[in-house]
Amino acid sequence: AQLVIKAAADRGRAAGWTDASTLGWLLAAHALLGLGFLAFLLALRRGELSTLYPVLAARYVWVVAATPFLFSTESLTPLKLAGAALAALGVAIVARARTSEER
Repeated sequence: AQLVIKAAADRGRAAGWTDASTLGWLLAAHALLGLGFLAFLLALRRGELSTLYPVLAARYVWVVAATPFLFSTESLTPLKLAGAALAALGVAIVARARTSEER
C-alpha cells in the first residue's frame, strides 16, 4: 500500500490531485490499506500482538529496499540500508524469542 501511496503522490504532484489517474491510485492505496488492516485483525485473533507487530513493521524493510527501483526520486543510501538491516534483525530476534518460548 505504501508504494501505491507514493505513486499517487507522484502523480498528484505532476497531474494534479483531481486527475482521474491520481484518484485511481489513491483509491487503490486505500483499498490495500483496508485489506491489510483486516488481515492484521484476523491475525490478532490467533497470535500475540508482541509477535505480530514486529512482523507488520518488517514491511517497511521491503519498502525501503523497493522504492529506489520503482521511483527515480528515491535512493538507497548506506544509512537507509543499515536501518533496514537493523529493522530486519529486530524482527528476526522477536520471532526467535517467540519460538524459544513455545518450546
